[in-house]
Amino acid sequence: MSHAADSPLLMIGWDFHQTPVEIRERLAFSPEKVKEALSIMRKEGLLSEGVIISTCNRSEVYGVAGAALADKDPIEGLTEFIAHYHGVPRAEVNGYGYRFAGPEAARHLLRVTSGMESLALGEHQIIGQVREAFRLASSAGATRSVLHRLFQKALETGKRVRSETGLSSRPISIPGVAMELSEKIYENLAPRKFLLLGAGETSGIFFDLLLARGATNIEVTNRTFTRAQELCKRGGKAVPWEDLNAHLATADIVVSATSSTTPVISFEAAKAAVAQRRGQPLFFLDLGIPRNVDPRIGELNNAFLYAVDDLQEIAERNRQERQKELGPALEILEEELEEFLAWFGSLAVIPTVTSLRQKFESIRESDFDRQLEKMTHIDAKDREKIRLMAQGMVKSLLRHPTEAIKDEPDPGRRLDRAEAARHLFDLDVKPKERD
Repeated sequence: MSHAADSPLLMIGWDFHQTPVEIRERLAFSPEKVKEALSIMRKEGLLSEGVIISTCNRSEVYGVAGAALADKDPIEGLTEFIAHYHGVPRAEVNGYGYRFAGPEAARHLLRVTSGMESLALGEHQIIGQVREAFRLASSAGATRSVLHRLFQKALETGKRVRSETGLSSRPISIPGVAMELSEKIYENLAPRKFLLLGAGETSGIFFDLLLARGATNIEVTNRTFTRAQELCKRGGKAVPWEDLNAHLATADIVVSATSSTTPVISFEAAKAAVAQRRGQPLFFLDLGIPRNVDPRIGELNNAFLYAVDDLQEIAERNRQERQKELGPALEILEEELEEFLAWFGSLAVIPTVTSLRQKFESIRESDFDRQLEKMTHIDAKDREKIRLMAQGMVKSLLRHPTEAIKDEPDPGRRLDRAEAARHLFDLDVKPKERD
């Protein structure tokens, strides 16, 4: 199969790099809409198979062009459908996003799954999101040989990049950096007591990180007590806001992430708490903007304060370290991509038909002709006639499967038939690899 732009493998997408959030929101798919859209595209012959990845940062459609796109630009046809499906003017859809075909479509998916196209370079949650998108499409019967192989390869690539490079190591989000700092302060977090102020998004992220690290002694306080209780349904204990100062002394690490415009932990309260700890250090991680913790607290003996500015400096250093890992990650990506493209290229009609004929001719030569040569009781002229008859039989046997592959109008079904032929007749196995 040619790796040119006329390849039936294609993708269109809109992400945070190029598309305003108000457009991305209108082009997003819920799980139900994913199944519905894939079903319509397949029924209308736009795609013979497809997968939709839809997250807060991107909406992408991957597919193998169907018969309905044979006489038009497949990218334009698919874009037109998405615009109509979401009720977004075509001009707005065309004004943003990106479109790829063939190798570039495959390369983009591998970059996405490896975290190279994420808002935070190396972010690894995308692997789970890609896996879920593939599962959803497969459960809807929308994937076949090509996308099954492509998405398996993408997930393998993401895992390799994560395990063999540092692209996903070193946290670059504020909650992640705060967690890393906590682990440096106390190597084992399980026995340590945390007091978490606030129950918003940042607090929720840090809370989940604590649970993932095995922390069990967590107290959460919030001005709205019910929100603290809601967060603690996954673990921990909700503490009334008015009891905040009383709980400072019993905590090892205090993490504050409230929306307050003034400090919620005063110098006096921290000083009293440190005095009660009798020499045991008390650490404050202030994730609030503006500051939630009085900056003078860092001057107290046995009190240690890290504010957002400190954490941002660490995050920036980590971001630079991740950037250095991009080169090795790209090497892995290109290696895996080359393997997929070699397989994908083998599905073209001409290579498949040629391989099929070579396979049958090889069997004829090795099994039939060799035995025929041993039949010395048959004169040479008759042996040649028999050999020609055998060649004619091979051609007859191959005529129908060859036509079934070449004459199939649906590109996706044509690829499926080529893949089936290669699998059934071991066309990708070299002679020395066979028993």
